[in-house]
Amino acid sequence: MAMIKLEGSKGCFVCDRTGTNARSLGVTLYWDEDSKRTVIPFTPKTDWCGYEGIVHGGIITALCDDVMAWSARQASGEWSVTANISVRFLRPVKSGESYTASGSASAVEGRKIRTEARITNEAGKICADAKAVFVAVKNKA
Repeated sequence: MAMIKLEGSKGCFVCDRTGTNARSLGVTLYWDEDSKRTVIPFTPKTDWCGYEGIVHGGIITALCDDVMAWSARQASGEWSVTANISVRFLRPVKSGESYTASGSASAVEGRKIRTEARITNEAGKICADAKAVFVAVKNKA
């Protein structure tokens, strides 16, 4: 597997590792060149939880959104924003356990990029899956 570490985005709630956003989850992003997927291995902290020991659905959605956003960037070569997102929560994501979020772009249609993501546990079971459409940001000229 050809895994390339991505820089992350300064100030991002999910992937800022510069310290610019003190509340960032601070996860590390990778690009898997072989499978054309963005990958985030993570172990949730207790302050990620909504219900005791269970990660908040908003955090799960944010992780899915981030792997899809980076996949959209890789597929289109441009930054994009989320136009719509749909997430299914299939199993609880628990603090202190290891998970992997992965995302890919399934189609580039002009400025629209269709994406999908999933979060899996150590046993490979899907805990959440998501689909989204991103729209490339127009360059200011």
